[in-house]
Amino acid sequence: MPSHPLTHHEILTLVEPFTRQGHHPDLLATNRLERRLVFKPMERSFEAANESELTETLQLEGQGDEVYRLTRMLVCVTGSDDKLEAKLEIEGKDPADLLACVASIAPEWQFRFGPGFKIAKSYRLLRGSGFTRDGAPAVQKILTHMSAHVADFVVTATAPRFKADPEAAIEIQPTNGDYRMLPDDLLAVLGWDWGLMQRRKDIWKSHLRLRGREPERSRRAEGKLDRMVEHLVQTFTEAPARFHERLAFARWGVVLRRAMPLLISIGLIGAAAASARLPLADDSPVRMMMMNLPGFLMVFVFCMRRMPVIEIPPLPRRSTAPAWREPLAAAAT
Repeated sequence: MPSHPLTHHEILTLVEPFTRQGHHPDLLATNRLERRLVFKPMERSFEAANESELTETLQLEGQGDEVYRLTRMLVCVTGSDDKLEAKLEIEGKDPADLLACVASIAPEWQFRFGPGFKIAKSYRLLRGSGFTRDGAPAVQKILTHMSAHVADFVVTATAPRFKADPEAAIEIQPTNGDYRMLPDDLLAVLGWDWGLMQRRKDIWKSHLRLRGREPERSRRAEGKLDRMVEHLVQTFTEAPARFHERLAFARWGVVLRRAMPLLISIGLIGAAAASARLPLADDSPVRMMMMNLPGFLMVFVFCMRRMPVIEIPPLPRRSTAPAWREPLAAAAT
């Protein structure tokens, strides 16, 4: 919590390294009571995409005990009026060093443009020790959020805030209000770490299981999310029938994965029935293990982050729809 409002002297001291870099405080947007300094937006040159405008806004917040959080917000408006936002955050005690750390990350590194997609990525920076060979502060990037425009969809991925949370939340939302039927294995065909799609009103949700430790965890997540975007671009530029034709083997793999809880349950029931006919002594270790196995399995299931669903998974079928988009009026009939 803020200890006291920002004084005029504190503001002059804090903004000094920023004004030397051309960042001037916006006194109307600054909140002294919350110890939050906001700087005027600056136009940045941006060559990553043609006909695009990039605006940079800095914000310095006091976190107490002389600890500050510096946030850089980049807003990119492309020629198609798509608005992409990318954020950088870093905490520390020296505002000048925080500014140098943020400046070491070029805006182009937070955006990616390609045929049919536009991506913006947000990071949390961790200050390393020393400097790099080119004199920039050593920092580590932790991926926190990704947003992509693919066809008529906005795709977002939000990394967990806590290390103990192993999943990133994925959301796919149409931008034109049309009803679209998306297969529930749209992302699951990418591998074991991808979850099934679940519809919540006009948003489809899924998840990506994250593995490893930072910074390797963020690198793997970025690679998988980039692959997801390219997969969605290819899927939505083709007819729905091509999704099944191109990924039939992967779709059957998803069916097998979904059927595993049911197959394991059937196997355990069969093993229990077979054990009753085995000539085992009452003090046999095998009999003891089989009698206690259901209890251990129950404890294991309740310790899992996601409860396994015992179901008969639907078989993958080739879609007969002419296109992915279906008007609301047609979907209601």
